[in-house]
Amino acid sequence: MTSSTSKNLNDDDLTITVSDNYTQKGGLSQSLQPPIILDNIRPLSRENVTRRLESYGKNIISTYKPLTWYIVLYHSTVHPFNVILIFLAIFSGATEEDYSSLVILLIMVFLSVGIRFVQEYKSEVATQELKKMVNNNATVIRLYSPPDNRDPSYEDIEMMDRGETVEMDIPLEDIVPGDWVRLSAGDLIPGDVQLISSKDLFVSQASLTGESIPVEKFTILQQQPPIIPDYLPINTNNAKLNYSELDQPNLCFMGTSVVSGTATAVVLKTGPNTFFGGMAKQLSVKRTPNAFQKGIRRVSYMFVCIMLAMMPPVLLIQGFLKGGWKDAVLFAAAVAVGLTPEMLPMIVNANLARGAINLSKKKCIVKKLDSIINLGGIDILCTDKTGTLTCNKVVLINHFDHLGNVSKLPLYLGYLNSYFQTGLKNLLDVAVIEYFNSENVDGAYISQNFFKVDEIPFDFVRRRMSVILESSKDDDCRFLISKGAVDEMLTCCTNIYVGKDNVSSNEIFPTSDIIPITTEILKNMKNLNESLNNDGLRVIAVAFKDMKKCSEFTVAHESELTLVGVCAFLDPPKPSTKPALQELFKYNVEVKVLTGDSPAVCRKVCEEINLPVKSIITTTELEGIDDAKLEEIAESGTIFAKLTPLQKANIVKALKRRNHIVGFLGDGINDAPAIRESDCGISVDEGTDIAKESADIILLEKSLMVLADGIIRGRITYGNTIKYIKMAISSNFGNVFSVLIASAWLPFLPMEALQLILQNLLYDLSQIAIPWDRMDPEFLTHPKRWSARSIVKFMIFTGPWNSIFDMTTFAFMFYYYKCQDPHDVYKVRLFQTGWFVEGLITQTLIVHMIRTPKFPFLQSTASLPVCLSTLAVMSAAIIIPFTPLNKYLGMVPLPGLYYSYLLGVLVTYWFLTSFIKWVYIKLFKEWL
Repeated sequence: MTSSTSKNLNDDDLTITVSDNYTQKGGLSQSLQPPIILDNIRPLSRENVTRRLESYGKNIISTYKPLTWYIVLYHSTVHPFNVILIFLAIFSGATEEDYSSLVILLIMVFLSVGIRFVQEYKSEVATQELKKMVNNNATVIRLYSPPDNRDPSYEDIEMMDRGETVEMDIPLEDIVPGDWVRLSAGDLIPGDVQLISSKDLFVSQASLTGESIPVEKFTILQQQPPIIPDYLPINTNNAKLNYSELDQPNLCFMGTSVVSGTATAVVLKTGPNTFFGGMAKQLSVKRTPNAFQKGIRRVSYMFVCIMLAMMPPVLLIQGFLKGGWKDAVLFAAAVAVGLTPEMLPMIVNANLARGAINLSKKKCIVKKLDSIINLGGIDILCTDKTGTLTCNKVVLINHFDHLGNVSKLPLYLGYLNSYFQTGLKNLLDVAVIEYFNSENVDGAYISQNFFKVDEIPFDFVRRRMSVILESSKDDDCRFLISKGAVDEMLTCCTNIYVGKDNVSSNEIFPTSDIIPITTEILKNMKNLNESLNNDGLRVIAVAFKDMKKCSEFTVAHESELTLVGVCAFLDPPKPSTKPALQELFKYNVEVKVLTGDSPAVCRKVCEEINLPVKSIITTTELEGIDDAKLEEIAESGTIFAKLTPLQKANIVKALKRRNHIVGFLGDGINDAPAIRESDCGISVDEGTDIAKESADIILLEKSLMVLADGIIRGRITYGNTIKYIKMAISSNFGNVFSVLIASAWLPFLPMEALQLILQNLLYDLSQIAIPWDRMDPEFLTHPKRWSARSIVKFMIFTGPWNSIFDMTTFAFMFYYYKCQDPHDVYKVRLFQTGWFVEGLITQTLIVHMIRTPKFPFLQSTASLPVCLSTLAVMSAAIIIPFTPLNKYLGMVPLPGLYYSYLLGVLVTYWFLTSFIKWVYIKLFKEWL
């Protein structure tokens, strides 16, 4: 570790020391303090931590275990397509003297398994690497130890002998039983912990109990934490869940989060030994499938139903009409293979993984791969204001009294409040401290005149926070300093300071020139606040109260305060916000601002960034209304100001009920409910732990431009996925008609089982490059919603047209080349070869026909990988009958006239499918 030069804050704070892997919390330095002694329980040393990490393991609960290479290989092998191929191979080897079919079928198995294994394992590796880029941290208190890169100094030895402690931020997974942790608003509880000190601590246990109302937790002095050994006791993993522990007021549990307040706690259990870990073992509860997952499942069932429906009639027709039951079984099984979209899992996973990798290059980290589809489908983006539309660098502009005159008193008291509060320091606190120090005032000297007695943390209902300070020189000098939103502060202020601005570092709290707040003063304060808001400034009011007669402090003491003035802050819009909004509008994404800030400030920012404002809604307008009215307001509003966390989530719900796909971008604890409720929750790497845990996507850079790039990539991923599904289902549905007609009409098999399987495999190979395809610019301009009904409609309308060219080929081969006698081996093979070539080329050509609503090759061209893969497969279809493989595949070289016919088929196919496409788009106003 390396020590950081620091300055004193207060008696409760501990030193921050940072190593290469740790970061200093809050950006403010703190000083070494005497160690906290709690009977025989003390913070851990480095040696304790090392032993406990080895014994108890990492603090990880794996709800999803990363797939190893052999698990991926197993899933790639045990697939219906491969099972059928293996069955056919065994059947062929057992019934035929020639083992060529057996060898070719096994080669196909290896190719199929290899392709799928490589793609899916790459997807798994990419997913795990992306997840490693996002880490949640916890603040721990440990015994001081010198840095590893130097020998201990005399000062180091003295500090260790005194048992001095350090405070540091470490990854959650490095927490061990016995660690002391600091907790504040927005933190995830890093394990099962027992409180040893707390202040107004409220914890959300919804993840464990389902109860949305936060629960108050507090210290029970009579219950000391147990002494935890360095080595894991036997049978700790077999403990039964005790739900009554959740009601213990001094216990907090992993998986819950701090809503408000502060605390220090000792970690009792970590990882799988926690209550949450026990639930994960006993309950295999899966997340509710989203629209994309449901759609994929329905399409898969559809394919299976078509396959199962086709096998019996094909088997019976071939068996009874042709008399060869062995060939009938092989052909029916091959038809089943041909109708199975065996590449569907690989194509979908490859699409999602490629999308996730491309998004990571755009500084978007995808936690859940399916969320990429939802990101592309967003048509309404709800976002907070600070740091998203604005620079996230709040600057204190000025400080005024109630008349709007510059006054130092609000600055001095605001500084003491921000300096001594130990909760979640926000941008306003940092701005106050930086401004105060820039005014050439000795902040350290002023802060040393006081020490903190207590504090009342901020919450999103009161919208203020308070500290209680006592003079280090006079025990009778004890004051409460409160700062917060102007409207909320005015409700608890009864007096106002109207004296001269003669504050000094020695005399900060005024004792005279304090008068009751009159109606006129109240009006002046509201006008001042509104005027500053209209200039785009955020305003907080500062007040104080004499507390020398009090020893315990609660929210109830925030009353009868004396107002001293306001501080005004500027958070200017980002230069990139205006072009980013234009980009989002270009892609038909509506932006709504959900903020806890005042409506005037938000309106000013929206004017500067050219965000059209349809209406402004405040928190009071949302109270006491029914769902229908809320949906109407949510639809019509652009700015929603002074919202509570629950109101943000309710607006997201209302928009979803209006059939919108809603994304929410936020980074605070107050954003977590809305993030969780949205279709695609988005947070930032610097956000609170609970916000990041709730999100599906993490932005490494809090920018709407980054998000616009992510939405485009999401739509490309969706487009490439849906085009494969529509290609497969249209082609396979057309093959259903072709196979049924051929089976009933022809006196022989229209294609050998081996030929049908090879055709299917080559067609699948032509589609492997689809994840690397591009989408037409027009496709990207509109949000896309997954629809199984649209897929069925597409299949029914376009599928049968593919059979027309199969029928013409049957007729051409049957009548022109006289392929009619089942005993004429050459004629039978000529027919089968002709259908193999025509079927494979038209199936491959459909990749280009379906991938775009435009005319392929003329108005829209596929990417180079797709062009090369389809060209290679079409070339293989023409070349294979002329190679030595033809005798193993039961093929013969085709005459030259056939290729003239084939050229005519392909040209006609291009024009007919283009016409059908035009009719379909006219009728249904869609294509992909």
